[in-house]
Formats: sequence, structure tokens, C-alpha cells
Amino acid sequence: MAVANPLEDVVTDYPNALLVTKRQTLSPEERALPLARYFDLPLHRPGPLQQELLDRMPLDESAATPPEDWLDILQPVGYQAAEYGYCLRHDGTGYIASYTTYPGCTPAMLAWYFRWINIHSAHMPPGQGNLRYKIWNPADHWDHYFLNGHDKSGGIFTVESLDLGEGEEMLGSIRHALDPRDFGLTTARWEALQEAGCWVDCATESFHPRDDPSTDLPGTHLFLTLTRINPWGVLEKITREWIGWGVADGALAIDTSTPDWMLTEAYLKKVVTHGTVEAQQLGKFLPELYARYKDLPDDAD
Repeated sequence: MAVANPLEDVVTDYPNALLVTKRQTLSPEERALPLARYFDLPLHRPGPLQQELLDRMPLDESAATPPEDWLDILQPVGYQAAEYGYCLRHDGTGYIASYTTYPGCTPAMLAWYFRWINIHSAHMPPGQGNLRYKIWNPADHWDHYFLNGHDKSGGIFTVESLDLGEGEEMLGSIRHALDPRDFGLTTARWEALQEAGCWVDCATESFHPRDDPSTDLPGTHLFLTLTRINPWGVLEKITREWIGWGVADGALAIDTSTPDWMLTEAYLKKVVTHGTVEAQQLGKFLPELYARYKDLPDDAD
């Protein structure tokens, strides 16, 4: 099947100030792989609406979803008081709300990609990260893989920075999947979400040195994401992140080990900005990438 070159299809005439120009350098071996063409797509900063909202932050905490009400976002339709922004909470922990859309994409595309990026292709050079992950955000992404080698049940290890290529040290993290039904989501609500075509991702994130997932660093983040088709037929993702919250003895709990540098407005803004940029970028090329690779072997270059 003939697939258009994404470099010819992506709008590139935005003001240069919106471009992220600092990105990683690919090795000659990576440059020789077909995926390198996606790495070279222009990387843009948050769109004008998102940037204006970020400049108005922080949110008033009254508009933030508290951890005890975290399952409230899991609805087939409708929105909460504030779907985009960040704030520090009265208990000293951090809060992030993120809203992104993926025009032209489908839930099947996202589900495919978030599995596919955990598998290194046959000719990806060892010790140089994961090109499938790097193309998602060429400024910050390095590696992404299943710890057990085949699925997310053993955790997903990620290596990235968050500063859009400004030189921040990369950090490792492990995403540990959770089932919201273990925290009070009823069977009836779960079935309603499934019938509506919603996709729920629930997890905690722990931190580790970039080259050593077996060594723990302090801090935990709690995530809940709802992906669904909105009333206009566009794929949307609604995400909440509670910085400094995790799970202890089967219940949500504050992780007092979370370092102070994670509990600042500057860090929260950086996380939201990074997430917005990578969502915009994935939407640029995912439909073509899916068409090109979905029927090929998992390790196809």
C-alpha cells in the first residue's frame, strides 16, 4: 500500500518560535532505519490555547480533582471543572490535569502504538535506546520497554527528560499498572465504559536511575487516563496525575519520600508542557505509522 511521506503532509509554516530545535542526535545505525524519517518531523511547542492556559496557571485547588474522587473522571461523556492545568495541593502534593485530542486517530491506533513502542526492532542498535520511542518526542525520549519482555504486567521502563531538549539529566521510571476496579469502580460503571468504547489506563510510576530499573529512587506519581471518542467523533484523552501519591496496602496514600523538586509549580508546568508537546507530535504521524507497520512482524524495522 502506498503511504504518503509525512514530511510532505505536516504543516511546517508555524512561527519558528514555536519550534523545539534542540533534539537528540541519532547514531549512523539509527539513521539507516526507515523510522528515522519520523524523527525529523518538526516538533512544536504547545498550541496557542494551551500556552495561554499554562500562562494563567496555577489552577485554584477547588477546580482540581482530589485523589479520593479520582474515579470521577471515568465517565463515557462529560467533563470536569478544569481539564487542563496544574497546582500544588493543600497537603503539599502536586496535581496535573491534561486534555489532548488526536484528530484522524482511533483507539486501535493508540492501543497498537503503546504496545509497539515497547519492542525494539530487529536492527535497532543495542545500548542506544529505542527509536520507536524517540520519534514520539525527539527532544526528550530515549528508551521504552516491557521489563518482562512481553507485556505490561511486569512494568514498563521508560527513560526520558522533560525539558524539551534543554539538557536536563534523563531519569528512569517504571509504570506499574493498576485496575480501577480494585479501588471502588463498580462493575456496572466498568461495563458502561467498555460499551461506550472507552479505554482506561490506571497506574503508579516509580523512579530509578536511567540504566538501573532495579534500584529505587524516591517519589511516586499516580495516573488515571480516560481515552474516548468525543461527540464530534475525535479521539480525546483525559488524564490526571497526582504527584506524591501512590498505593500502600491496597489504598491510595501520600508517598512522603517524593522529593521537593517534584513538588514545585515549575516542575508541574514542565510535565504538562512536555505531555502537550508529545501528544501533538504523535497525532502528526500516528495514522501513517499505523498503516505502514500494523500488519508487519513486531520486530520489523
